[in-house]
Amino acid sequence: MLAAMLAIILPAAGCSPDETESHGSDKMTGAAEQPGEGTRTEPDLGENPLVLGFDAEGNILSVSAGETGGSVLYTIDPEKGTAEEVVSTELVITEAESHPSGRLLLRLDAGEGEAHLRLLGDDTAGEDLIVQSHDIAWSWNPDNWRNIYITAFDENWDFKVFLADASTGSLKAVQGAGPFPVWMEAGGVVEIIDDGNLGDGGTLVDGSGTILAENVLEFSTDGKMFAIAKAAGGGSIDYMIGSGNGDWMPVLNLPAGEQFLGLLPAEIELAGPGRFATLLPVETDAMSEAAGWQPAVISARGVRKSPVMVDSPVMTCSPDTSFCLSGAMGEMLFDTADGTVVNWMEQLKGDSGK
Repeated sequence: MLAAMLAIILPAAGCSPDETESHGSDKMTGAAEQPGEGTRTEPDLGENPLVLGFDAEGNILSVSAGETGGSVLYTIDPEKGTAEEVVSTELVITEAESHPSGRLLLRLDAGEGEAHLRLLGDDTAGEDLIVQSHDIAWSWNPDNWRNIYITAFDENWDFKVFLADASTGSLKAVQGAGPFPVWMEAGGVVEIIDDGNLGDGGTLVDGSGTILAENVLEFSTDGKMFAIAKAAGGGSIDYMIGSGNGDWMPVLNLPAGEQFLGLLPAEIELAGPGRFATLLPVETDAMSEAAGWQPAVISARGVRKSPVMVDSPVMTCSPDTSFCLSGAMGEMLFDTADGTVVNWMEQLKGDSGK
């Protein structure tokens, strides 16, 4: 979908990859139950738009303030410069996730201690899933949209895990689960189990309890291969690629040092079979914080980095992970195939003359 736009603007960006081997009452529009069939408008991004990611078709999901408060969710086609309203709500939409089936899961802010999860699409529950929590996390089954693991954290970060049925809105407590169970294809589950000291990572296990790796801080999987960030000796962090059968191949080491202690690169996103997109800290300042982040793709061949820095460690990718969004407002579009980075918001403003 973005091919036509990128064919024009990527060569002009002058970027080339650098390769190193080694996430009350509401007024619904007609699109609420059929994402993708709302009213087409010119996008009003405002001064500080909230860009949440992509829908199942690769359109960008963006939130703007409603006329009387709350928020409005749009899908934006950056190639055509048009937007489509999906839903208007009196609550504030803070997160959105698209399912391969085309359904959307929204997180809405309803005040301290209460999280609303709203599903949009055919056969979804008519009411919000309301979870009493200080914060929440979830994982959606890619093969069955009805299954969602939801983790509710209290103010002390103690947690409870529930299995939600998205078609009925029911919540069932899951006993003995780690804080972040993640669905894989074919209904499998993998998770990091807290070993009592998550500063040194936890144990990555599958649904049968088989240990896949120790001291894991973060992981991603395409169903066959895993990318993990693993706590190494002396406070350093190793990136590794493997199938989970003990065949881990190191591809990058983030060296130890005060500036990196407790600092992880952004979430590892899929970028095709055995390839994972991420953001790496470029340098640090005197305050021991990363001064910039470099989009990169990790694979068994090594790490391919873009020479362009972004100003936020948050990345979200399209369903096929051919493109990822980053930057403080999600304004930077990263092509995972060739490492180029462009500002899609500026491109829209240039096309519209605004």
